[in-house]
Amino acid sequence: MEPSLDNFKLSCELLGHSMDVRAVAAGGVSPEGGQLILSGSRDKSTKLWRPSGNEYIESVTLQDHKNFISYIYYLESEKWICTASNDSTICIYKQDGFVPLITLKGHGSTVCALAGGLKPRSLVSGSWDKTARVWSISETGDVRFIALEGHEAAVWAVATLQEQQKYVTGGADKCIYYWNEKGEKLRLLKGHTDCVRGLIALEANTLLSCGNDAILRFWNEDGECVRELSGHSNYIYSMARNKALGDQVVVSCGEDSTLRMWNVITGDQLGAPILHPAISVWSVTCLQNGDIVTGSSDGVVRVFSQEPARQASEGIRNAFDLAVSTRKSQMNEEIGGVKKDELPGPEALLSNGTREGQTKMVRHPDGSVKCYSWEMGNWNLVGDVMGGTGGTQASSGKKMHEGKEYDFVFNVDISDTEPPIKLPYNRGEDPWQAAQSFIHRNNLPQAYLDQVANFIVKNSESAPVLNQAPTGYQDPFTGGNRYVPGTSNTNVRSGGNVDPFTGASSYSTGNSANQSRVDVNFVKSGDKHFPISSYRTFDTCDASKVLEKLKEFNNKISTSDGKVGEELLLAVIKFTEPTPELDLTSLEALIVLLKWPAGMLFPVLDILRLAVRNEAIFSVLNNTHNFLSIVIPHLAGSAANQLMVIRCLANSLGHTTGRLHIEKQLPEIIDLVAGIKAGSANLQIAVATFYLNVTISQILGVAKGEVCHVVTSGVVELLKWAKDLEACYRSMQAIGNLTTTPCGQETIAQVISVDYVMDKLRELTNTPQGENFSKVNSVGQALLAAF
Repeated sequence: MEPSLDNFKLSCELLGHSMDVRAVAAGGVSPEGGQLILSGSRDKSTKLWRPSGNEYIESVTLQDHKNFISYIYYLESEKWICTASNDSTICIYKQDGFVPLITLKGHGSTVCALAGGLKPRSLVSGSWDKTARVWSISETGDVRFIALEGHEAAVWAVATLQEQQKYVTGGADKCIYYWNEKGEKLRLLKGHTDCVRGLIALEANTLLSCGNDAILRFWNEDGECVRELSGHSNYIYSMARNKALGDQVVVSCGEDSTLRMWNVITGDQLGAPILHPAISVWSVTCLQNGDIVTGSSDGVVRVFSQEPARQASEGIRNAFDLAVSTRKSQMNEEIGGVKKDELPGPEALLSNGTREGQTKMVRHPDGSVKCYSWEMGNWNLVGDVMGGTGGTQASSGKKMHEGKEYDFVFNVDISDTEPPIKLPYNRGEDPWQAAQSFIHRNNLPQAYLDQVANFIVKNSESAPVLNQAPTGYQDPFTGGNRYVPGTSNTNVRSGGNVDPFTGASSYSTGNSANQSRVDVNFVKSGDKHFPISSYRTFDTCDASKVLEKLKEFNNKISTSDGKVGEELLLAVIKFTEPTPELDLTSLEALIVLLKWPAGMLFPVLDILRLAVRNEAIFSVLNNTHNFLSIVIPHLAGSAANQLMVIRCLANSLGHTTGRLHIEKQLPEIIDLVAGIKAGSANLQIAVATFYLNVTISQILGVAKGEVCHVVTSGVVELLKWAKDLEACYRSMQAIGNLTTTPCGQETIAQVISVDYVMDKLRELTNTPQGENFSKVNSVGQALLAAF
């Protein structure tokens, strides 16, 4: 039976990169067995993922390049990891190394392709500088190279024909060249109508190529294109052989958001394509076991398997399918001639403007697009962007200029007697910086700066039509009016269990003072205090009280502020069940309520912290609306919202997807949490639990020094003001956890000796303070003994 992509399902998603994953590769075998996955990103890092059961754990992050990673190649004979970058260099690492064995320098621009050479310890590279190079590295580290010169534009693809002892290169000039070992040009293949992006050497001296013309071409030994494989609707970025399924099986991916499988001998497409919830699927590779790995513009590495035992749970696959459905609806949606899903999200408003009057179009989680203007140190809402849909671009909208990709390439008339000058521009660049570069590149007068920059602004945004914004401030994250932190919030003494939201007992996250506090796990003095390996979650909830508060607030707000029908309130209450299930209707209702004014948001956030305990719910919410962009702004809000957001974060750490997503922004999150200097006992416990859960993730996975450092700093800040014994106990458990990790020991040793930390431990160890004193005394003595 012929292989089919229909049999492949999502196996797992590897979350760790903060930007596009531009390159993936299959590495060598890990010490535990199983093949490593290598990934490179626009965030300038390369990550090694080692197999662990049916998942992969990030084991090493390499950060030696100064710009984004464009290609990764694993040289099997030497066990070298080779990374190519936009910084014009190639770094070579040993598989178990942390610093480059050697760095190859000499290319004049981005190195965008790599392959093994004809001889041992050799590589061939392709670059935007229009050349390829064959590098030879001696045992002593001496480097020699032969330049392959002849392309008229960037060399995007390279390959080696071992049987023929030849090199092959493909470029943005639409040409494919054959070369001998001396660097002499032997043959020219023409057929592609756009940039050649990938090459694969096949048996019998045949060749497979792909490119921006969305076609895969099969070339025979005589250099004739005997077969065209059509199916992609946009640029093809990458191809890979899947030898586990047969020598004739190849997979490809590209700008149409799809992964496809082919029989290159018959030209048949094998099964339906797998659509990704991302604009660009930049790279693809295949593992020895037949699994397929992709890297995408959403920063995610995905593994697909045809083996049921290696496929993800039904809930995770359903979440992926829902994200794909959302992507389908977005693919053809444009506004003002610009694809909506290419616009930045609200996080773009966290960066200051570069000049007075600068404008930005921002895509919001609800699908709306708004325009903001930088005025007097703030991004002010100008209005809604109301451009029409339709008129889809034949390509991705990326234009080629000198073999490189740009969103726009303008013709600028400088003189009546000279041809227009090309002005390349990428959306998201500062127009004034792009104009300045254009002026320097073409030796133009500096007086042209404003004129060129305004030309870019006018033509890159297609003059979108704006609906004027209402008078007054509008929160760019929620759409609500400005709220003042601390309003609608009663001062609550530390240690009490008064309702932190109303000061009354109508809706409380804790029981009466005569009962044990909610969400606290008591430990006997003789029990083991650390390391702790079970995540702590906040599960207790009185659904009737939450619903009562939701109804109260819903009756107080207007339709324009988000007033909804009672059916939506009843829908979200389903998430308060002990084991919430993924229900799309309830999730949509929750998204609607999360747009309520900040002063009335705490019961909605309370439901959110219960919902995100379910990994599938978290995945769908994060893929469609970015979980952290929803909750992080409220860490600077009222005490009520702070409490619920921190509980959300603590609960999200209970599963892999949540941990990986939160860790990407952990320093920012801890900086905000550490800024909280006072609060109720419940808030103290929430903060301590969040830190404890982060340390649990470190002792169960590969501990990272930078994580240990920021967590330690956060715990120390909490111990400065926390009075609640349970919060202090969990804080000390977090410290204890870190002492069991190699990278945490040094950090803890530096901090634990600080006077006020030692004084705090002695105070808690020697002074009885209530019913919880026994376990606090015990854990404090254990920590003092350790140091």
